[in-house]
Amino acid sequence: MKIKKAHLILFAFFLITLFENKIKACSMYKITFDGKTMVGCNHDTWFSTPKIWFENAKKPNEFGASFTGARQVGGNRTAPQSGMNEKGLAFSRLVAYYPKKENPFPNRLKIGNEVDYLTDILHKCATVKEVKKYIKQYDHSIFIEDIFIYIDSLGEYLIIEPYQLINGNDPNYVLANFCPSITDNEQARKMERYRNGEDFLKTHNVKSSLEYCTAMSDTMHVCRSRNGDGTLLTSIWDTKDKSVNLYFYHSYDTAVQFSLAEELAK
Repeated sequence: MKIKKAHLILFAFFLITLFENKIKACSMYKITFDGKTMVGCNHDTWFSTPKIWFENAKKPNEFGASFTGARQVGGNRTAPQSGMNEKGLAFSRLVAYYPKKENPFPNRLKIGNEVDYLTDILHKCATVKEVKKYIKQYDHSIFIEDIFIYIDSLGEYLIIEPYQLINGNDPNYVLANFCPSITDNEQARKMERYRNGEDFLKTHNVKSSLEYCTAMSDTMHVCRSRNGDGTLLTSIWDTKDKSVNLYFYHSYDTAVQFSLAEELAK
């Protein structure tokens, strides 16, 4: 009887650990310095099929954009995890917990396809102000396990939680797997990747160079002994030059760079 009880305890501990690992995946930061805004995203996941893709503008007065992701969804499409458009509007998506409550947006438009919804935001919006206006049309509470952050080329940012939108204009900002409206800094710092990023900003003179951002991405990355587990893909988006540097499986001495304009022209 004691052995059976011990097995149940171990199994429960395993499930808790598994759940915690799931909700603690991913981190990001934005740095605005000397007229340039850089956005870094660490995609921490068990998926092993990361990709980057480019989409030209769908209609006149819209914008071409680039996206990264690894999770396959319906129709053999990939759910966007981060991205940037021709106007330098970038975003990052992170898993986060928020207690479910009664839907405050029952009369808003319903989001039928997450890929269409997320890609359309970058195709249609140039600034954080436009993103906020666009998103307020929709019932975004369906993303109960996600938090999004959009950053424009001027460094303004918008955090999208399941039930509210939060504007910000701090020159430097770090986010991991939590909703700021219900998580104080003491709680947030229990996440090592977040704590490392915050401490890096405090102990290093802030710069908007690629070298600085690569070092910051490195200090925030995670590595776990499992195939495809840990920081699978890091993307560093330059909203001024409209370029992105990619690093696979936290190997920060090897980068692949893409120019958004050059790729969209192909």
